[in-house]
Amino acid sequence: MKVLDGFKKIIEAIVVVIFIAMVIVIFLATFGRYTGVFSIPWSEEFARYCMVTMVYIGSMLAAARGAHFCVELVPMLFPKKVVNVIYCINILAVCLFSLFIAKQGWGISSKMLSQGKLSPMLELPLGVVYLVIPIGLILMAIYYTVFYVGKMKEKEDK
Repeated sequence: MKVLDGFKKIIEAIVVVIFIAMVIVIFLATFGRYTGVFSIPWSEEFARYCMVTMVYIGSMLAAARGAHFCVELVPMLFPKKVVNVIYCINILAVCLFSLFIAKQGWGISSKMLSQGKLSPMLELPLGVVYLVIPIGLILMAIYYTVFYVGKMKEKEDK
């Protein structure tokens, strides 16, 4: 799993860079607007796309750490075999939902790319911007599965 850990570190670095860029641009836009010295008309669009990217890519990081919402009481109440069945159902549900939304996101991205639509201020291809949805959700499903399979093996070892 060293490949997945290495990839996770790269994604963490990318999310940090995106966050820093977003904060700097918003700070400069706010400072410029309130001082009247300059304006950055594309700052809101930039911040919005940064935030969406951080959410979808960050969902993968949360899945890798097991940081998504869960009920901690269930593993304490039931025996290991029942908990593992619940984990399997959970993995299946999350993966099916993620793949369904990823398929829809891919359809939207493809449509936007084929139509050549651009974002209003930054003039980025919207299809490329929307690709963050399927990529993030597929990565989330992979890391979610890896995390919970590891958790099931951990329970078996005890």
